Amino acid sequence: MVSPAAAAVTAREGAPRPARPLSRVLEAFRAGAVSLDQIAERTGLPATIVRTSVGHLIRMGRIQAKELSMGCPGGGCSSCASATAEGTPGCGASGPSPLRRGPVLVELRLR
Repeated sequence: MVSPAAAAVTAREGAPRPARPLSRVLEAFRAGAVSLDQIAERTGLPATIVRTSVGHLIRMGRIQAKELSMGCPGGGCSSCASATAEGTPGCGASGPSPLRRGPVLVELRLR
């Protein structure tokens, strides 16, 4: 019979340690994931954990976030990527926001 202490040592030495969420998110980026949905799919982590992990990695300086566009485009709803075929807002807004509020496109890169 194996003692509990010996079994614990064997388990620590023989079994692979589960990857932590931050490591799993970084590995998904390294493997080519280009969206938070892809990271969640590849890692098996819930979307909330992926978003929290990415935010933490940005604050740590491991991932760089660069804002590519913000809010409503100057050309109005018909020039927006989320517009419907009829040129109406696809985001649910009544029209373009003069304060440029709305969807934000952010590029994330490994540092």
